[in-house]
Amino acid sequence: MKRFLTILITIVFLIIVIVLGLKNQQLVTVNYIIAQNELRLSTLLAIIFTLGFAGALSLASYFFLKLKMKNRKLHKLNAKQRKELNNVRDRISQE
Repeated sequence: MKRFLTILITIVFLIIVIVLGLKNQQLVTVNYIIAQNELRLSTLLAIIFTLGFAGALSLASYFFLKLKMKNRKLHKLNAKQRKELNNVRDRISQE
């Protein structure tokens, strides 16, 4: 149910963005360091949104992978410590 609501909200958001993009057809001059270009406002907003989304996704992926690797390392350490603990318990029970 949560996934369905997330997909529904995303679709509604995209429809709103498309409608707003179709209404913003003014030409905007974009000045770069070396050159300049004229773009439609909707195109410029789409480019900036895409770049922002890609940057946020790359940062989120970096931190996710970092946590995933730390989790894997801790699981290995936990398994090693359990094995050692079981060995100690076996020695104590044999005495």
